[in-house]
Amino acid sequence: MPSSRRPRLVTWLSLGVLSLSVLFLARLVLGLRLPDLHYTVPRWYIPLSGGVWGALALGTALGLLTGRPWASPTARFGAILFAAWYWADRLLFVHTEYARRSLPAAAALTLAGLGFTFWALTRPHARTYFGRPTDERRLQD
Repeated sequence: MPSSRRPRLVTWLSLGVLSLSVLFLARLVLGLRLPDLHYTVPRWYIPLSGGVWGALALGTALGLLTGRPWASPTARFGAILFAAWYWADRLLFVHTEYARRSLPAAAALTLAGLGFTFWALTRPHARTYFGRPTDERRLQD
């Protein structure tokens, strides 16, 4: 049974995932209204990726906020999958001087995001909140 009180770290992580959801849902809407220009990706790629990541992030954020048992492993797997997609997208499709110059900052933010996600979800209060045994409870069983 999940704990009734949501840990602050889970709340912050949920809000971060919710923010990503809003950004990617905006990508969906704005991607449907792209002007006729030359793009390095097919026109459908921008709204499709916005819709997919926006919906997945929204579902994960709501699961984290409500303490669903599936939300913690989904958030960890989703963070890895998102980071892999982000870097594939960036390295394959984004060819600007700014993208090259900002690689170190993007790498640092990716590592920080992954680190925070895994760290926050493995804290004892977070594990209890999602109904997962903590190390202490496992040792007692």
